[in-house]
Amino acid sequence: MKKRSKKLDRIVSLANSEERRWAERAGQSRQELDEQRERLGELNAYRHNYAQQKATGDVSSAHLKDYKQFLQRLDTAVSAQKQIIQDSERNYETVRQHWMVKRQRRESLERVLEKHLQSEAAWEDRLEQKKLDDLPPPAPSYSDEK
Repeated sequence: MKKRSKKLDRIVSLANSEERRWAERAGQSRQELDEQRERLGELNAYRHNYAQQKATGDVSSAHLKDYKQFLQRLDTAVSAQKQIIQDSERNYETVRQHWMVKRQRRESLERVLEKHLQSEAAWEDRLEQKKLDDLPPPAPSYSDEK
């Protein structure tokens, strides 16, 4: 491998490392998004179950007031969790976009390196062929056959 090819190979290697880092970030961001969605599901299930436990029988107005306030706090928590999910979705999409850009860059650099390697190989083949063409023709061999 020539000096230039080695330099290009090093650049491709660095681009590959950078792409891997962004892929890991995208995976972590996706995992965080999934966890936030799961929390929303848990909150919704808890709110639904709590709402089903409406007080029965004689209930004091204070107990009913606490019940309604707690439902409101759960609704607020659900709204806040939905906002967290929206933020997580935006973050994931941003990180994923960066990853795709890094991936495309790596693929482009790999194509450039491959073309350069092919060009070097063709140049070396031409050089070898030229050396063979420049060799003097072999001396005729005379045999004792008549």
